Amino acid sequence: MRKTQTKFFIAVTLALCFTAAAFAELPPLIPREVLVGNPEKAAPKISPDGTRLAYGAPSDKGVLNVWVRTIGKADDVQVTNDTVRTIRIFFWAEDGKHLFYMQDIGGDENFHVFSVDLESKVVRDLTPFQGIRAVNLTLDKNYPNEMLVGLNLRDRRVCGARGL
Repeated sequence: MRKTQTKFFIAVTLALCFTAAAFAELPPLIPREVLVGNPEKAAPKISPDGTRLAYGAPSDKGVLNVWVRTIGKADDVQVTNDTVRTIRIFFWAEDGKHLFYMQDIGGDENFHVFSVDLESKVVRDLTPFQGIRAVNLTLDKNYPNEMLVGLNLRDRRVCGARGL
């Protein structure tokens, strides 16, 4: 008798749980733009001399680019101008006059390292090799005119460190 009551109680409890779950309303879906869209501002980095701030923000075309502003002022300037692919990886040069950034040019995951002069806005491709991938850009304040970057120049399957 006791076993029958226990089984009946469990069955009723389970039935009530599943009935309540069946009638529960699902929460609203999170909009795709919130999950994977560009942020208003991202990845802030202070210059080595502490006077400027670089950050990622959408351009007027909606593509994430690098912007720089003087700390304490509202003089934001877009310093990169990519119209196709976002720029998410960037670093200050030790001189505070240049920014380095990594960019996938054609969507093939072969990133290049670029330098932008903040005064002239001139952009240079520091790894102008076709089909070569740049990874793990490393800067050291003790060597302000050099950087290490992994490149797959000799073997496309393996990246080796190279000084630039």
